Amino acid sequence: MTALLYAELQLKSGKKDEFLDLISSPEGFPITKSKPGFISAKTGISTDESGQNTFHLWEKWEKMENFENYMQDPNRNPECEFMQKWLSCMDGEPKMVFPEILDL
Repeated sequence: MTALLYAELQLKSGKKDEFLDLISSPEGFPITKSKPGFISAKTGISTDESGQNTFHLWEKWEKMENFENYMQDPNRNPECEFMQKWLSCMDGEPKMVFPEILDL
Protein backbone atom coordinates (compact mmCIF):
# COMPACT_ATOMS: atom_id res chain seq x y z
CA MET A 1 0.00 0.00 0.00
CA THR A 2 1.30 3.45 -0.91
CA ALA A 3 2.69 5.45 2.03
CA LEU A 4 2.34 9.22 2.28
CA LEU A 5 4.50 11.28 4.64
CA TYR A 6 3.54 14.79 5.66
CA ALA A 7 6.05 16.77 7.70
CA GLU A 8 6.13 20.31 9.13
CA LEU A 9 9.40 21.80 10.31
CA GLN A 10 9.52 25.23 11.86
CA LEU A 11 12.74 26.96 10.89
CA LYS A 12 14.85 29.18 13.10
CA SER A 13 14.87 32.87 12.25
CA GLY A 14 17.29 33.57 9.42
CA LYS A 15 17.78 29.88 8.53
CA LYS A 16 15.39 29.59 5.57
CA ASP A 17 17.99 30.06 2.81
CA GLU A 18 20.54 27.82 4.55
CA PHE A 19 17.91 25.10 4.92
CA LEU A 20 16.80 25.34 1.28
CA ASP A 21 20.43 25.17 0.13
CA LEU A 22 20.95 22.10 2.34
CA ILE A 23 17.99 20.14 0.99
CA SER A 24 18.98 21.05 -2.58
CA SER A 25 22.56 19.87 -2.04
CA PRO A 26 23.76 16.43 -3.26
CA GLU A 27 23.19 15.10 0.29
CA GLY A 28 19.59 16.34 0.32
CA PHE A 29 16.72 15.42 -1.99
CA PRO A 30 18.94 13.77 -4.62
CA ILE A 31 19.62 10.97 -2.10
CA THR A 32 15.92 10.71 -1.23
CA LYS A 33 14.91 10.55 -4.89
CA SER A 34 17.44 7.78 -5.61
CA LYS A 35 15.98 5.35 -3.08
CA PRO A 36 13.96 2.27 -4.08
CA GLY A 37 10.24 2.85 -3.72
CA PHE A 38 10.41 6.66 -3.83
CA ILE A 39 7.55 8.04 -5.94
CA SER A 40 7.43 11.81 -5.44
CA ALA A 41 8.04 14.76 -3.15
CA LYS A 42 6.44 18.18 -2.95
CA THR A 43 7.66 20.96 -0.69
CA GLY A 44 6.54 24.40 0.38
CA ILE A 45 7.35 27.21 2.79
CA SER A 46 4.76 29.17 4.72
CA THR A 47 5.33 32.31 6.77
CA ASP A 48 2.98 33.19 9.61
CA GLU A 49 2.05 36.67 10.83
CA SER A 50 5.05 36.75 13.20
CA GLY A 51 7.49 35.93 10.38
CA GLN A 52 8.03 32.29 11.43
CA ASN A 53 8.91 30.12 8.43
CA THR A 54 7.59 26.57 8.27
CA PHE A 55 8.83 24.01 5.77
CA HIS A 56 6.15 21.58 4.54
CA LEU A 57 6.98 18.23 2.95
CA TRP A 58 4.81 15.64 1.27
CA GLU A 59 6.57 12.44 0.17
CA LYS A 60 4.98 9.44 -1.48
CA TRP A 61 6.54 5.98 -1.27
CA GLU A 62 5.47 2.70 -2.85
CA LYS A 63 5.17 1.23 0.65
CA MET A 64 6.10 2.10 4.23
CA GLU A 65 8.94 -0.42 4.16
CA ASN A 66 10.67 1.65 1.45
CA PHE A 67 10.55 4.76 3.64
CA GLU A 68 11.80 2.82 6.66
CA ASN A 69 14.72 1.43 4.63
CA TYR A 70 15.52 4.94 3.38
CA MET A 71 15.70 6.20 6.96
CA GLN A 72 18.40 3.57 7.64
CA ASP A 73 20.72 5.20 5.09
CA PRO A 74 23.92 6.49 6.78
CA ASN A 75 23.16 9.92 5.26
CA ARG A 76 19.99 10.08 7.36
CA ASN A 77 21.60 9.00 10.63
CA PRO A 78 20.97 11.71 13.26
CA GLU A 79 24.73 11.88 13.91
CA CYS A 80 25.81 12.51 10.29
CA GLU A 81 26.86 15.96 9.09
CA PHE A 82 23.78 16.44 6.88
CA MET A 83 21.35 15.68 9.68
CA GLN A 84 23.28 17.86 12.14
CA LYS A 85 22.96 20.79 9.72
CA TRP A 86 19.26 19.92 9.20
CA LEU A 87 18.65 19.95 12.96
CA SER A 88 20.56 23.22 13.41
CA CYS A 89 18.01 24.95 11.14
CA MET A 90 14.97 23.66 13.01
CA ASP A 91 13.09 25.53 15.71
CA GLY A 92 11.63 22.71 17.79
CA GLU A 93 10.63 19.17 17.00
CA PRO A 94 9.33 18.32 13.52
CA LYS A 95 5.76 17.17 13.08
CA MET A 96 5.59 13.99 10.98
CA VAL A 97 2.42 12.09 10.12
CA PHE A 98 1.52 9.29 7.74
CA PRO A 99 -2.06 10.01 6.72
CA GLU A 100 -4.27 7.39 5.19
CA ILE A 101 -4.65 8.06 1.47
CA LEU A 102 -8.30 8.39 0.49
CA ASP A 103 -9.46 7.70 -3.04
CA LEU A 104 -12.41 10.06 -3.32
